[in-house]
Amino acid sequence: MVEISAVIRAGKFDEVRDALHAIGVEFFTFYDVKGVTFTKEQKGSYRGTTIYDASSISRRKIDIVVPEIDAAEVVDCIKKAATTGVAGDGKIFVKEVKTSVRISI
Repeated sequence: MVEISAVIRAGKFDEVRDALHAIGVEFFTFYDVKGVTFTKEQKGSYRGTTIYDASSISRRKIDIVVPEIDAAEVVDCIKKAATTGVAGDGKIFVKEVKTSVRISI
C-alpha cells in the first residue's frame, strides 16, 4: 500500500474531491494547512494598509492510502483536478506504507 499526500489550493478542493469520488476513492482525510514560500515577501495593500501576506499561503492537505496498483491513477486524478496552470498549484507526495492496523474489531 502507499500513502498519497497532496497539498493543493483550497479553492480546488471540491473539484479534487469530486474527481476522487468519480474514480472510486471512498475515504480520505484532509485538513487546512499553510505554506511558506522563501521567495521575496509579497504583500497586498489597500490605501497603505497591508491586507494579506502572499508569502504565507493557505492550502488544503489530502491524505489517501490506496493499494500500490491504484496509486498512479489517484495521482493522475489529483493532478488533473488541482491544476490551474499557474505556479503554486501544489505538490503530491507518494510514500510506502509498511503496516496498517485497524482500530475497530
